[in-house]
Amino acid sequence: MTAATTCHFFQGVTWLLTVPGASRTVLEARVPYAQSALQDALKFPTASYATAGTAVDMAKAAYKQAAQLSEIGTSIIGIGCTCALMTDRVKKGDHKAFVAAHTGITTHTYSLQLTKGKRDRLGEDAVASKLMLNALAAACGMPTDSHTDIGLLPDSEHVQEEVTEMADPVKALLEGKVQTVEFSNGNVVVDAPRSSRVYMAGSFNPLHDGHRGMLAAALETRQAEQGRSEGCYEMSVGNADKGMLPIDEIKKRVQPFVDENLPIVLTQAPLYPDKAEIFRNSTFVLGYDTAVRLVMPKYYGGHDGMLLQLASMSFAGCSVVVAGRAVTEDNGSSSFKMFEDVEVPEAISNLGLFTSIPEKLFRNDISSTQLRAKLAEQQS
Repeated sequence: MTAATTCHFFQGVTWLLTVPGASRTVLEARVPYAQSALQDALKFPTASYATAGTAVDMAKAAYKQAAQLSEIGTSIIGIGCTCALMTDRVKKGDHKAFVAAHTGITTHTYSLQLTKGKRDRLGEDAVASKLMLNALAAACGMPTDSHTDIGLLPDSEHVQEEVTEMADPVKALLEGKVQTVEFSNGNVVVDAPRSSRVYMAGSFNPLHDGHRGMLAAALETRQAEQGRSEGCYEMSVGNADKGMLPIDEIKKRVQPFVDENLPIVLTQAPLYPDKAEIFRNSTFVLGYDTAVRLVMPKYYGGHDGMLLQLASMSFAGCSVVVAGRAVTEDNGSSSFKMFEDVEVPEAISNLGLFTSIPEKLFRNDISSTQLRAKLAEQQS
């Protein structure tokens, strides 16, 4: 279990971090105490500070940060906590605490109204901090008899719990409710795109050794240049020409990745500039044919549109590595083509967006089209 915690419950953070080995599970603890700090953590303004909704927003922000900081395939949890406790003046409003635990698909929200005048500030913070620890324990699947007694007053205080669960994250993606759905190591990571990775995009109809080898070669290329890199497959569920894939077809294409324990992330981003905006500072690995289409002005409404779109990928910190392939010429001869064989405008070359995978690292002349034709022949 890995947790990223965004909270105000100071004793709870201290208790977590003083456990030996805490660095193996706690990725980050943030305390956005001022309103401006909270808005910076959430990436959007919020009108209310101490509410259940704000705790949920904080938990989701922590969850996204956990995805960014952890390795692909790691179980992650985001915890968000906010409260209104005793201060140096008499408060007109209630003393209250809210905790949310978000796991991508499920969100647990805990609300507690404290009885005013029964505890000092440290005592109220201790109750709220224990509530946070119990929320984290529950999110990790620990039985309730292992939870700590948070010290509620029996006649006047009780914790209210609310659970919301996403029935089908792939359906939510198709409906535009989430941006990404990642399947990795038995986990489903929802709406938490990871930047600074290497992505092999495709339709994967079917997944084959060419895809596996291309991503492996791209990772080797990037590791030689930048050090250790993580790779992931990416599939858009929508196509600008064909519309959305049926949900059953999407799940059919994802299943081989699940069976082989290969990570794949689903998006609604069929165009590479759109992918770059989601997965900033990442590298995309393409086959030669796709790379050729990527620098064709007709797909952008003209040369200027193409330059703007490709420049946006560069400004997002992204790059492209291209795997070559054997191409049959008009005269029947065959030659191995790399991206350097493609004529591109100087302005595109100056972006420094494209590099090639050396042929010695990867060459596989198999294609999905050929595999589908062979499979159809076998089934006929």
